[in-house]
Amino acid sequence: MRLSEDQARELAARAVALTPADEAEALVMANDVALTRFANNRIHQNVAEEDTTVSVRAVLGTRTGVASTNRLDDNALKACCEAAVAAARVAPQDADFPGLPAPAPIERIERVCESTRGFDAEARARAAAAIIEQSSVRGLSAAGAVSRADYAVAIVNSRGIDAAMAVTSLKATVLSSGTDGGSGWASWLACDASRFAPEALGDEAATLAQRSEMPGSLEPGNYAVVLAPEAVSDVLDFLGYLSFGAQAVDERSSFTADHQGERLLSELITLTDNALSAETIGLTFDFEGCPKRRTPLVEAGVVRGPVTDSYWAAKLGVPNTGHALPAPNPYGPLPMNLELAAGITRVDEMIASVERGLYITRFHYVNVEDPVRVTLTGMTRDGTFLIENGRLTKPVKNVRFTQSAVDALADVRAVGDRRVLVGPEEGGANLAPALLLGSWQVTGQTR
Repeated sequence: MRLSEDQARELAARAVALTPADEAEALVMANDVALTRFANNRIHQNVAEEDTTVSVRAVLGTRTGVASTNRLDDNALKACCEAAVAAARVAPQDADFPGLPAPAPIERIERVCESTRGFDAEARARAAAAIIEQSSVRGLSAAGAVSRADYAVAIVNSRGIDAAMAVTSLKATVLSSGTDGGSGWASWLACDASRFAPEALGDEAATLAQRSEMPGSLEPGNYAVVLAPEAVSDVLDFLGYLSFGAQAVDERSSFTADHQGERLLSELITLTDNALSAETIGLTFDFEGCPKRRTPLVEAGVVRGPVTDSYWAAKLGVPNTGHALPAPNPYGPLPMNLELAAGITRVDEMIASVERGLYITRFHYVNVEDPVRVTLTGMTRDGTFLIENGRLTKPVKNVRFTQSAVDALADVRAVGDRRVLVGPEEGGANLAPALLLGSWQVTGQTR
């Protein structure tokens, strides 16, 4: 059984006390995770792991050093603290370093569900079997996983920060495949396992797989596209990573640099980072123990933000929004709980409005060509369909695209009325609706 919040806090405080530095910070992450994986319509792996890591940041003047360990005895913990100090001694000075942050009130949201904590190997096996059955009865093959996470995080520093929180989550994914080139994907993520309906998830993937059998060809070109929430979430991930962190803005590698307050995206786009939402998962404080703030990034197409941590807030002279990652961190602060405001349009209404275009379930193997314009290149996967005269017609083979997310989100025709939580089972997730985009550049296709 993992450490409790109080035990994690006590361990962090002990590490701070053992660190002979001007300032010290300790981050404790205690994890209890389990995974049941299946393929070819059978369970083939069941694993569980408990681990606790301690990461210590030592400050000597404006120099910082970090060391970590998962050995928790006194000698190992003392050695870790001394290693952090030794690293700080040889680190370069940073004139912009403001010191460790002081404490601020943190909003407490209960994100532990006993239904998830109790989702043991037997429960995961039953869920996997229910998912698999939806494919097997149709002559399809299912692969995927059901995973449970139960973790506690504590952060203590020598300036008075003393924060701890526990979180649970359940995630399930399924890829259903047939013999005629069809495949379908579905995923589910939430804090509360009692809301999980594995049969419905399996049916969603299997239905997509059947519908996408015997896909046809598609010529390269610009197409109107309806992106399902999973595909939209991929776009949001890259936007958050490349565009809405204070470091990217300051270094002018973000399309938002020097454009705060300007309308750069469609008026239909309102994007917020909000770890306090009742619909999301994850911590309500960052990895410095500072409270996460609801942070508008785009309001009706107008650029706001960016997110900050204590370092970048002090450097830029702006408030700390509570978006620090664990030290050492070369990326700067990043949004972890993106939510795109829902619209008023159903997906079938989006499809009905398209004369000729594509419906895309999700993307695969996406990479960045241009970080400033968030130009992405990758493939569609597991359910790509042609839209003709307002109807889904034939499935098409997976296509390659090269498209600026900034340009695409400047030409949004409709936003879905229903949002889905998409993301990893730890750290955070995106709340994403479907989107109808006026143009998406298809550059090639698989054979």
